[in-house]
Amino acid sequence: MKKGVFYNAIDISEDKIAAVSAVINNRSQEIIDISCALNSSSGIKNGAIYDLGLLAESIALALNKLSLSSEDKIRPLYVSIAGPGIQSIHSAATIALSERSNKIITSGDIYRVNHQAYCLGLNLEEQLLHQFPQEYAIDEKEKALNPAGLYGHKLTADLLLVSALSADLGNLAAAIDRAGFKAKAFVSSSYAASLAVISEEEKGKGCALLDIGFGATHLLVFKDGILRGFEQCPIGAKSITEALAEELKLSYDLAENLKSSYGNALADNVDPGQEVLVKKEQAYRPIKRRIICAVIEQKLKILFSRLGERLAIYQKRFDLPCGIIVSGETAKLEGLLESLELNFHLAAHLAKIENAPLSDITFATAVGLVRYAVSQRSQMQLFKLSSYGNIFQKLIHKSREIYHEYF
Repeated sequence: MKKGVFYNAIDISEDKIAAVSAVINNRSQEIIDISCALNSSSGIKNGAIYDLGLLAESIALALNKLSLSSEDKIRPLYVSIAGPGIQSIHSAATIALSERSNKIITSGDIYRVNHQAYCLGLNLEEQLLHQFPQEYAIDEKEKALNPAGLYGHKLTADLLLVSALSADLGNLAAAIDRAGFKAKAFVSSSYAASLAVISEEEKGKGCALLDIGFGATHLLVFKDGILRGFEQCPIGAKSITEALAEELKLSYDLAENLKSSYGNALADNVDPGQEVLVKKEQAYRPIKRRIICAVIEQKLKILFSRLGERLAIYQKRFDLPCGIIVSGETAKLEGLLESLELNFHLAAHLAKIENAPLSDITFATAVGLVRYAVSQRSQMQLFKLSSYGNIFQKLIHKSREIYHEYF
């Protein structure tokens, strides 16, 4: 491994565990070397942990593999979390800046109004994962993305909050601890994926990420470099395979094989006469490939209809010239991009990992976790510089705040 700052990340889902160890260049903050490990996952069903021991064994196996290939010890982990417990909500709050007159808005004021919105937006059983300020309003009139330094009497914040159930986070932390490792931070899996596969230019102009996971699909919308929308639908890759298995009276594994080998998101694109030989019991029987694809297409239509209305609202409000980026193993399904373009009337393209020496999209979320870790480190460095600066500068700054509040 090359010299630099080391980070470890693990993407834990119902079907797989993907772990990476990355080296970050101190100057460029880019990934200069990366090792990875992958194995199947046990102990999770329908997005929830049902067997702590089985999951701990899966985690230990992946991380022990990783330690052999990275030639470095495993540090505290950045961990992905997914499942039905992940929720998003918009929350607004207003604080008074001064009792008498206008005052300069400081970073402390922004922190206070954000904290107030966060407290109002979450339930007791939820824990905040991420907060994304949408905009601020000064005296309920003037809008600003960053109000620091402006004058005002009241400050209002509109936040998009992404949360997880405290019980889910506790169970995941316990599984990692039982495996012999420590969790440093938890990150929404789809948001982590966005950090790996969407460029800053695309986020600025406007785009959507359709992350088709194993148990659910997430829709993330970006504009002006800000996450504007976070939607979840409980239909994922597993749902498509289960529909195929039920319709054709096949085992789950055989249905998965048929989907991967012969699936198409648009049944009309398939030769109506083409047949696939499927072994059932002791004999082979032919199945029309178009029938296989029709089942897949129908399930995708349900998924698209559930997310389509929300995406249309975002498209009308923000405009998304960079279209839809599609991630997840199902993104490789033949005809999927064409189907998306027909249903959503937006350009669609397959996600690829940006600026990293690893191209396998299976590790997109794990790479995104590393990017998240780097961004957090950069923010902490800025915080330390501002928090532990010259004591006289701090006194002067506080004196100015008091002056502007009362005079």
